[in-house]
Amino acid sequence: MSAPMIGTQDETTVARTRGALVALRAAYLAALTLSIATTGVPIASDRMLLWLVLGLVVFTPTAWGRLGPLALDWVPIVGLLLLYDLVRGLAAVPAASAHLWPQLRVDEWLFGGHVPSVWLQHALYHPGHPRWYDFATWAVYVTHFFALWVTLAVLWRLDHARFRRLAAMAVSLTVLGFITYAVFPAVPPWLAGDEGALPHVSRLVLGMWQHVGLHFATPLFENGGGFVNLVAAVPSLHAAYPLLLTLAFWRGTPRWVRAGLVAYTLAMAFALVYGGEHYVADVVVGWIYAAAVFAAGAWVQRAWARRRARRAEPSRRRPAVHTA
Repeated sequence: MSAPMIGTQDETTVARTRGALVALRAAYLAALTLSIATTGVPIASDRMLLWLVLGLVVFTPTAWGRLGPLALDWVPIVGLLLLYDLVRGLAAVPAASAHLWPQLRVDEWLFGGHVPSVWLQHALYHPGHPRWYDFATWAVYVTHFFALWVTLAVLWRLDHARFRRLAAMAVSLTVLGFITYAVFPAVPPWLAGDEGALPHVSRLVLGMWQHVGLHFATPLFENGGGFVNLVAAVPSLHAAYPLLLTLAFWRGTPRWVRAGLVAYTLAMAFALVYGGEHYVADVVVGWIYAAAVFAAGAWVQRAWARRRARRAEPSRRRPAVHTA
């Protein structure tokens, strides 16, 4: 076979491969669009992760040769969060049986007898007439559903060692949160208002979903109603995840990145309190959980590194054997 014919066949193969890749990506985007149109924005962590992993496969051709490692890295995360979303509804209790006063009293103690969610909404919130900061609050809140997982997807491509460390911390933090929800069900501010323990507190974010016209996202915000746990308030994982990201990327990043991460962490805290989803006490407990998980992860990493160094040391000290 002549060289020109071989070259033509190679070009044809490349063209067909590119065409198939374009078609596959188009099919992925079409399926994602259809899913959003019919069942809502995939803000639930399990659905978000499923779409992210599929996106990694479709948009990263090099991942096709790494399907085994990809499955090993992501299937446990997806499976655990699927189980988490399923089981957390089983851990729910009626609001009357949940803890109402501890977190409320802490906020009153911190703020001179006032509850920040109440006075922030009294000063800033105008039902039916959202201001720019209401849109900003909604936007920041919604990032909870994808920021951590998108970050993990990027790390999986660019820095696999850091991916594994952050993934282990994220899963540990999520599991600890679920255990606490089961042991200490806690009433959030908006529900305390419904129960009469506080003046009325609106669920600002839920109202903003409806205001911006994304009505199909409302059932997802409620997790379909069947598996939702309305008293999963302490700790606030919404507050914990941004701090975990801040700690994970604090070293080795430019100052402006660190400043942005701190601003994001504080903005999420404000969105949670102003939006009526959490007390300041819930946020602080979430931060404590994130810091503890990060510290434990760093300790395990150092201990593992020391262990590997000790194992490698005898081989370095062993004298070489010379043969005649």
